[in-house]
Amino acid sequence: MAPSPGQSTRGTKTPRVLVITYALDPTADYVLRELTDRGVPFWRTDLADFPGRSTLTAELRTEGRWGGRMGDELRGVDLSEVRSVWWRKPTSYSFPDTMSEPERRFAASQAKGAVPGVLGSLPGVLWVNRPERNADCTKPVQLAVASGRAGLRVPETLITNDPAAVAPFAARCGGHIVTKVFGSIVHTEGGKRGQLYTRRVPPDQYNNPRIGLTAHLFQREITAKAYEIRVTAVAGKLFPVAIHAPDGPARLDWRRNSSSLTHTPVDLPHDVIRGIHTMLGGLGLVYAALDLIVDSDGTHYLIDVNPGGQWAWIDLTRESITLALADLLEKGTL
Repeated sequence: MAPSPGQSTRGTKTPRVLVITYALDPTADYVLRELTDRGVPFWRTDLADFPGRSTLTAELRTEGRWGGRMGDELRGVDLSEVRSVWWRKPTSYSFPDTMSEPERRFAASQAKGAVPGVLGSLPGVLWVNRPERNADCTKPVQLAVASGRAGLRVPETLITNDPAAVAPFAARCGGHIVTKVFGSIVHTEGGKRGQLYTRRVPPDQYNNPRIGLTAHLFQREITAKAYEIRVTAVAGKLFPVAIHAPDGPARLDWRRNSSSLTHTPVDLPHDVIRGIHTMLGGLGLVYAALDLIVDSDGTHYLIDVNPGGQWAWIDLTRESITLALADLLEKGTL
């Protein structure tokens, strides 16, 4: 019987690759199956496994290196043997319900200081990506790097909690602006899960006093949109795919109806390629999924950089990205 994802074909040999992601992550499974087929040993875990199902024991050696083990009752990693860490989509640390809320907050802060701290200090380890680089890749930072040192085009952008600032900005954008969230579009209210998609802002909402309740991000709408591009970047290799959305809700935000999309191969202009490489270098990202809009004049606008973006949902590039990630994790170097 062939081993399933999470198992190694090398028996009890210490894994060289540490994969940190949530339990039911079908995107990760593509890469882990490829590593299994190659006989590359790995251990898959989630932050939610700590401390209930996994343990960390690390002792500082005299040469300034951490020695020890992280694992569960069946498998784990010798810290000295780790060569690659794929920090994909971990979920939060998990603690017993018997602990009070202050106790859980304190325990989470301790775990956060220990687990990424020890792993992050291991020498000679390739990270895809370092968690601090993911956390630093906020919308303001990525847009500033893109439009600054990378020389990429970015739609005019306003961040404000002042309702009075919106109307003048909209006027400079020809009266066509959209608003977006800063992070994940997923939210939960009343026990129901929803998504906050990009939406147009009508003039009668420019002075909405609720804008004053928190920071909002507004951008000029690219009204002459021809198509969009998803670019998946793996250690300097770019895998671009054009996304074509029909008229309707998906035209403004293709995430509204992904089943209506068509994908086609596309080439990127050389200046855009150079800009992407410069931007990712400035952000310190080995892996990222980027979204661009191309207008009817062929101008490419950088819209978003997601350091943990999905890629397996696009048939055209699934296999090539799987192989690129497996090559990278197996090699353990850039």
